[in-house]
Amino acid sequence: MFIIFHSGALYPQPEQNTMLLMKTCKSLLPAHQIRFFSFAKASYQATLPSACFGFPVYWCLDLRRDWRRRLLYPALSKLFDRRGYSDYLSAKLATDELQIAIKRNPPDAVVSTIEPFYAADAVSRTKGMKRILYLMDPPAELSNGHSTKYRIRRLKKILATQDAILTTPFIRDALISHGYVNSSKKLFIVGFPLIEQQAVVPNAVSDRQQIHLLFCGWLYADIRSPRYFLDILSRLDERFVVTFMGRECENLTERFEIHTKARLITLPQQPYDAAQQAMADADIMINIGNSVPVHMPSKTLEYINTGKPFVNFYKMEDCPTLYYTKRYPLCLNLSEQDPDIDAATERFTAFCLESKGKTVDRTDIEREYADCTPRYIAQKILDALGE
Repeated sequence: MFIIFHSGALYPQPEQNTMLLMKTCKSLLPAHQIRFFSFAKASYQATLPSACFGFPVYWCLDLRRDWRRRLLYPALSKLFDRRGYSDYLSAKLATDELQIAIKRNPPDAVVSTIEPFYAADAVSRTKGMKRILYLMDPPAELSNGHSTKYRIRRLKKILATQDAILTTPFIRDALISHGYVNSSKKLFIVGFPLIEQQAVVPNAVSDRQQIHLLFCGWLYADIRSPRYFLDILSRLDERFVVTFMGRECENLTERFEIHTKARLITLPQQPYDAAQQAMADADIMINIGNSVPVHMPSKTLEYINTGKPFVNFYKMEDCPTLYYTKRYPLCLNLSEQDPDIDAATERFTAFCLESKGKTVDRTDIEREYADCTPRYIAQKILDALGE
């Protein structure tokens, strides 16, 4: 079977969900042919590779889309910046480019794995092949109350045109409860393809005198604030070394006033291998949940995959992280709604002292989180395609 995957950005730095998708696609080889369709900036044209992670890529350049917008849709171009019309035109432009790729080499199926509205919309407009939507993250309509009536109607139509939808149990429940899907028959429940054997080997860190804490990820200013953890950090002493690594982390001390006796290290986003090695070297990981419904940091499962201890800070009682973390024996869940910071700090410190150097058996992880392996999700895609 020949499958085109409509992914997020691949170049110059693959998006997190795209990295996860690559793990799944490798499990489809060698029995199935895979090709990617991805957007790219025209300024990268000279350096765009013909393949990423071993998979050929059809590159859709932003400059080419802009030419099409001006030449083929001049009327809509005048409305391009208006709310609603921007999504509609973007979907048409993406569909045009996707149809060109399909005509050149017709696939048996198109799988869309990217959340931006126009991408899923473009796949919903393709015909003559199976259409699969893999929702790793929830549509924005489930996460905020600012969507237009047009976007809500269009989302319902997008979901209705899909032959199958793969998503997490909490996104599935939200889609049904909000009336975005009328039947659960075409919904396939999967996790994130993150449970796999690590390529990096942890260093022997248990004999270190200090306890090394690591937050690795993206600190979204609006939905993933570290304020509660920073309040605990201000109460930690010289026994702790705390590293923040990822987007929006390098300017942490500029955004927040931080006073602590612990050693604090802030680093910008690192290459994938460097981030993996940092998790292998840490004693305790820090997970910070989101403040919007049904949206979970994928790092939650990356931490679980290491087998190491971590602390999960969650902002709401129905936080999706709890679906996974409550089953993990080396996780401390701390609610950010707890006003007693001193008591939370005591629990945090005790957990770190007791858990340093401990690990969860690999067999137990793979058994408990079997639905989050690349092989399992690859099989679910094939099930959705009737293979």
